[in-house]
Amino acid sequence: MDNENEIIEVTDTTEEPATETVTEAVTETAVETVTEESAESETSGKKYPPQMSLTIRAIVGGYVLYLAYQIATSDNEVTIPMWIAVGFFVVAGAGLVIMSIKHFICGEYEGGRKDNN
Repeated sequence: MDNENEIIEVTDTTEEPATETVTEAVTETAVETVTEESAESETSGKKYPPQMSLTIRAIVGGYVLYLAYQIATSDNEVTIPMWIAVGFFVVAGAGLVIMSIKHFICGEYEGGRKDNN
């Protein structure tokens, strides 16, 4: 009977540190993984989109601007929700076009002058 109590005591004392050790090990592993990934991304540089992707973004942005223009100049009565949609379309379309052109000019695409890979 005394042996059973001793075994239970040993088991109880080993369970608590084991859980803490596992938690600490998982946390340390996660920190190491994040640190390694950030170090790899700093050394390898950014991954830039393909040039065709930027072209398609610019075309889609232009089309969204065209849709906004068509809604705003339609003969139908343009209500407040439609003006909100027009405003959203103008912001989204202009953002796509401007960011795509900026990436083209700065060479931020695969094979561009900022792509070191």
